[in-house]
Amino acid sequence: MNANADTDSRQPFDLRAAFTAKSEQSRASMIAAPQLVGHMPTIGDGSEAGWIKMLSDFLPKRYAVNKAFVVDSHGYQSLQLDIVVHDLHFTPLFFEIGHNLFLPAESVYAVFEVKQELNLAYLREAAQKIASVRRLRRTSAPVVHAGGKVETPKPPLRILGGILAGRSDWNPPFGKAFKEGLDKLDAKERVDLGCGLEHGAFELPAGASAGSGLVTATADVGLAFFAMRLMARLQEMGSVPAMNIDAYTSVLSRSTANQ
Repeated sequence: MNANADTDSRQPFDLRAAFTAKSEQSRASMIAAPQLVGHMPTIGDGSEAGWIKMLSDFLPKRYAVNKAFVVDSHGYQSLQLDIVVHDLHFTPLFFEIGHNLFLPAESVYAVFEVKQELNLAYLREAAQKIASVRRLRRTSAPVVHAGGKVETPKPPLRILGGILAGRSDWNPPFGKAFKEGLDKLDAKERVDLGCGLEHGAFELPAGASAGSGLVTATADVGLAFFAMRLMARLQEMGSVPAMNIDAYTSVLSRSTANQ
Protein backbone atom coordinates (compact mmCIF):
# COMPACT_ATOMS: atom_id res chain seq x y z
CA MET A 1 0.00 0.00 0.00
CA ASN A 2 1.30 3.43 -0.88
CA ALA A 3 2.24 5.32 2.32
CA ASN A 4 0.97 8.52 0.74
CA ALA A 5 -2.37 7.07 -0.39
CA ASP A 6 -4.33 9.10 2.16
CA THR A 7 -2.85 12.45 1.10
CA ASP A 8 -5.96 13.45 -0.85
CA SER A 9 -8.17 12.88 2.22
CA ARG A 10 -6.96 16.16 3.68
CA GLN A 11 -9.63 18.85 3.55
CA PRO A 12 -8.92 22.47 2.56
CA PHE A 13 -9.07 25.10 5.30
CA ASP A 14 -9.47 28.79 4.49
CA LEU A 15 -7.07 30.30 7.00
CA ARG A 16 -7.83 33.91 6.02
CA ALA A 17 -11.57 33.31 6.32
CA ALA A 18 -11.03 31.84 9.79
CA PHE A 19 -8.96 34.84 10.88
CA THR A 20 -11.54 37.19 9.37
CA ALA A 21 -14.42 35.54 11.26
CA LYS A 22 -12.53 35.56 14.56
CA SER A 23 -11.38 39.13 14.07
CA GLU A 24 -14.87 40.39 13.21
CA GLN A 25 -16.41 38.55 16.16
CA SER A 26 -13.90 39.97 18.64
CA ARG A 27 -14.02 43.44 17.06
CA ALA A 28 -17.83 43.64 17.36
CA SER A 29 -17.67 42.57 20.98
CA MET A 30 -14.99 45.12 21.86
CA ILE A 31 -16.72 48.01 20.08
CA ALA A 32 -19.91 47.28 22.02
CA ALA A 33 -18.24 46.67 25.39
CA PRO A 34 -17.78 50.30 26.55
CA GLN A 35 -21.45 51.01 25.88
CA LEU A 36 -22.62 47.97 27.82
CA VAL A 37 -20.49 48.29 30.96
CA GLY A 38 -22.66 50.73 32.88
CA HIS A 39 -20.61 50.85 36.09
CA MET A 40 -17.48 52.09 34.33
CA PRO A 41 -16.82 55.77 35.20
CA THR A 42 -15.69 56.56 31.64
CA ILE A 43 -15.85 55.05 28.18
CA GLY A 44 -12.05 54.81 28.32
CA ASP A 45 -12.20 52.46 31.29
CA GLY A 46 -14.56 50.22 29.37
CA SER A 47 -12.24 50.21 26.37
CA GLU A 48 -9.25 49.28 28.54
CA ALA A 49 -11.24 46.45 30.12
CA GLY A 50 -12.16 45.13 26.68
CA TRP A 51 -8.57 45.11 25.47
CA ILE A 52 -7.33 43.54 28.70
CA LYS A 53 -9.90 40.75 28.46
CA MET A 54 -9.13 40.12 24.79
CA LEU A 55 -5.39 39.85 25.42
CA SER A 56 -5.85 37.79 28.59
CA ASP A 57 -8.06 35.32 26.71
CA PHE A 58 -5.69 35.12 23.73
CA LEU A 59 -2.21 35.04 25.22
CA PRO A 60 -0.80 31.88 26.85
CA LYS A 61 -1.20 31.82 30.63
CA ARG A 62 2.51 32.49 31.18
CA TYR A 63 1.61 36.12 30.45
CA ALA A 64 -0.51 38.32 32.71
CA VAL A 65 -2.29 41.45 31.45
CA ASN A 66 -3.12 44.35 33.76
CA LYS A 67 -3.38 48.11 34.10
CA ALA A 68 -0.42 49.15 36.24
CA PHE A 69 2.49 51.35 37.20
CA VAL A 70 6.01 49.95 36.72
CA VAL A 71 8.76 50.57 39.29
CA ASP A 72 12.50 49.89 39.48
CA SER A 73 15.06 49.10 42.19
CA HIS A 74 16.31 52.71 42.23
CA GLY A 75 12.96 54.00 43.40
CA TYR A 76 11.54 55.36 40.13
CA GLN A 77 8.19 54.60 38.54
CA SER A 78 6.61 54.89 35.12
CA LEU A 79 3.55 56.86 34.17
CA GLN A 80 0.34 54.86 34.63
CA LEU A 81 -0.02 52.32 31.82
CA ASP A 82 -3.37 51.22 30.42
CA ILE A 83 -2.10 47.74 29.60
CA VAL A 84 1.02 45.89 30.76
CA VAL A 85 1.82 42.40 29.51
CA HIS A 86 4.03 40.94 32.24
CA ASP A 87 5.61 37.80 33.66
CA LEU A 88 4.36 35.80 36.64
CA HIS A 89 7.08 33.13 36.80
CA PHE A 90 10.36 34.95 37.48
CA THR A 91 8.97 38.11 39.09
CA PRO A 92 6.51 38.87 41.90
CA LEU A 93 3.52 41.18 41.54
CA PHE A 94 4.92 43.42 44.30
CA PHE A 95 1.89 45.15 45.70
CA GLU A 96 -1.45 46.77 45.08
CA ILE A 97 -2.36 50.04 46.76
CA GLY A 98 -6.04 50.83 46.49
CA HIS A 99 -6.85 49.95 42.90
CA ASN A 100 -3.32 50.66 41.67
CA LEU A 101 -1.04 47.74 40.78
CA PHE A 102 2.74 48.19 40.92
CA LEU A 103 4.96 45.82 38.91
CA PRO A 104 8.76 45.45 38.89
CA ALA A 105 10.34 46.64 35.65
CA GLU A 106 11.99 43.25 35.15
CA SER A 107 8.61 41.58 34.64
CA VAL A 108 7.46 43.67 31.68
CA TYR A 109 7.18 42.31 28.14
CA ALA A 110 4.99 44.98 26.52
CA VAL A 111 2.97 48.10 27.31
CA PHE A 112 0.04 49.69 25.47
CA GLU A 113 -1.86 52.96 25.61
CA VAL A 114 -5.62 52.72 24.96
CA LYS A 115 -7.45 55.61 23.26
CA GLN A 116 -10.75 56.13 21.47
CA GLU A 117 -8.94 57.16 18.28
CA LEU A 118 -5.52 57.19 16.68
CA ASN A 119 -4.17 60.68 16.03
CA LEU A 120 -0.86 62.49 16.36
CA ALA A 121 -1.48 63.82 19.88
CA TYR A 122 -2.43 60.39 21.20
CA LEU A 123 0.47 58.74 19.36
CA ARG A 124 2.89 61.10 21.11
CA GLU A 125 1.17 60.49 24.46
CA ALA A 126 1.53 56.75 23.98
CA ALA A 127 5.19 57.22 23.07
CA GLN A 128 5.84 59.18 26.28
CA LYS A 129 4.27 56.45 28.40
CA ILE A 130 6.25 53.75 26.60
CA ALA A 131 9.46 55.72 27.14
CA SER A 132 8.69 56.13 30.86
CA VAL A 133 8.93 52.33 31.19
CA ARG A 134 11.95 51.82 28.95
CA ARG A 135 13.94 54.39 30.95
CA LEU A 136 13.60 52.40 34.18
CA ARG A 137 16.54 50.36 35.46
CA ARG A 138 16.11 46.60 35.17
CA THR A 139 18.22 44.05 37.01
CA SER A 140 19.07 40.45 36.15
CA ALA A 141 20.27 37.48 38.19
CA PRO A 142 21.64 33.96 37.63
CA VAL A 143 19.01 31.24 37.24
CA VAL A 144 19.08 27.92 39.10
CA HIS A 145 17.45 25.00 37.25
CA ALA A 146 17.32 21.21 37.39
CA GLY A 147 20.55 20.88 35.40
CA GLY A 148 22.54 23.39 37.42
CA LYS A 149 22.95 27.15 37.42
CA VAL A 150 23.19 29.69 34.60
CA GLU A 151 25.90 31.96 36.01
CA THR A 152 25.71 34.68 33.34
CA PRO A 153 22.54 36.73 33.89
CA LYS A 154 20.34 37.21 30.85
CA PRO A 155 20.32 40.83 29.68
CA PRO A 156 17.00 42.70 30.02
CA LEU A 157 14.71 42.47 27.01
CA ARG A 158 13.67 45.42 24.88
CA ILE A 159 10.12 46.22 26.01
CA LEU A 160 7.50 46.33 23.26
CA GLY A 161 5.27 49.40 23.03
CA GLY A 162 2.00 50.04 21.23
CA ILE A 163 -1.26 51.92 20.94
CA LEU A 164 -4.79 50.51 20.75
CA ALA A 165 -7.88 52.44 19.68
CA GLY A 166 -11.37 52.22 18.28
CA ARG A 167 -10.60 54.03 15.04
CA SER A 168 -8.06 56.19 13.21
CA ASP A 169 -8.45 59.93 12.62
CA TRP A 170 -5.91 59.83 9.78
CA ASN A 171 -7.03 59.56 6.15
CA PRO A 172 -5.78 57.12 4.99
CA PRO A 173 -5.53 55.47 8.43
CA PHE A 174 -1.91 54.34 8.10
CA GLY A 175 -0.70 56.65 5.34
CA LYS A 176 2.12 59.18 4.99
CA ALA A 177 1.14 61.41 7.95
CA PHE A 178 0.90 58.43 10.29
CA LYS A 179 4.25 57.07 9.13
CA GLU A 180 5.90 60.45 9.61
CA GLY A 181 4.51 60.57 13.15
CA LEU A 182 6.03 57.18 13.92
CA ASP A 183 9.41 58.05 12.44
CA LYS A 184 9.72 61.25 14.48
CA LEU A 185 9.72 59.24 17.72
CA ASP A 186 13.10 58.46 19.29
CA ALA A 187 14.33 54.96 20.22
CA LYS A 188 12.84 55.02 23.73
CA GLU A 189 9.49 56.27 22.37
CA ARG A 190 9.28 53.90 19.40
CA VAL A 191 5.81 52.40 18.87
CA ASP A 192 6.09 48.82 17.60
CA LEU A 193 2.53 47.84 16.83
CA GLY A 194 -1.08 48.78 17.31
CA CYS A 195 -4.68 48.53 16.20
CA GLY A 196 -7.61 50.78 15.32
CA LEU A 197 -10.64 48.48 15.44
CA GLU A 198 -12.57 50.24 12.67
CA HIS A 199 -9.60 50.68 10.31
CA GLY A 200 -7.08 47.88 10.82
CA ALA A 201 -3.72 47.26 12.49
CA PHE A 202 -0.03 47.92 11.98
CA GLU A 203 3.40 46.58 12.92
CA LEU A 204 6.73 48.35 12.69
CA PRO A 205 9.32 45.54 12.40
CA ALA A 206 12.52 45.78 14.43
CA GLY A 207 15.09 48.00 12.73
CA ALA A 208 12.67 49.28 10.07
CA SER A 209 11.48 52.81 9.47
CA ALA A 210 7.77 53.42 9.11
CA GLY A 211 8.35 55.21 5.81
CA SER A 212 9.64 52.07 4.13
CA GLY A 213 8.89 49.10 6.38
CA LEU A 214 5.48 49.54 8.02
CA VAL A 215 3.25 46.46 7.73
CA THR A 216 -0.52 46.94 7.90
CA ALA A 217 -3.71 44.89 7.83
CA THR A 218 -7.25 45.91 6.90
CA ALA A 219 -10.10 46.12 9.41
CA ASP A 220 -11.60 42.72 8.53
CA VAL A 221 -8.49 40.93 9.84
CA GLY A 222 -6.91 43.77 11.84
CA LEU A 223 -7.56 42.44 15.32
CA ALA A 224 -6.33 38.96 14.42
CA PHE A 225 -3.25 40.46 12.74
CA PHE A 226 -2.44 42.53 15.83
CA ALA A 227 -2.87 39.61 18.23
CA MET A 228 -0.82 37.20 16.12
CA ARG A 229 2.00 39.69 15.50
CA LEU A 230 2.13 40.50 19.21
CA MET A 231 2.40 36.79 19.95
CA ALA A 232 5.19 36.45 17.38
CA ARG A 233 7.14 39.32 18.94
CA LEU A 234 6.68 37.84 22.42
CA GLN A 235 7.95 34.47 21.19
CA GLU A 236 11.06 36.18 19.82
CA MET A 237 11.71 37.69 23.25
CA GLY A 238 11.58 34.39 25.14
CA SER A 239 11.38 34.67 28.93
CA VAL A 240 12.18 37.75 30.96
CA PRO A 241 15.39 37.55 33.04
CA ALA A 242 15.17 36.62 36.70
CA MET A 243 15.17 39.82 38.74
CA ASN A 244 17.93 40.54 41.24
CA ILE A 245 15.99 40.42 44.52
CA ASP A 246 18.93 41.89 46.46
CA ALA A 247 18.69 45.12 44.46
CA TYR A 248 15.17 45.65 45.78
CA THR A 249 15.57 44.36 49.36
CA SER A 250 18.55 46.62 50.04
CA VAL A 251 16.09 49.42 50.92
CA LEU A 252 14.50 47.19 53.60
CA SER A 253 17.62 46.49 55.65
CA ARG A 254 20.37 48.49 57.29
CA SER A 255 23.99 47.69 57.96
CA THR A 256 25.09 47.10 61.58
CA ALA A 257 28.81 46.99 60.78
CA ASN A 258 29.57 50.21 62.64
CA GLN A 259 27.21 49.64 65.58
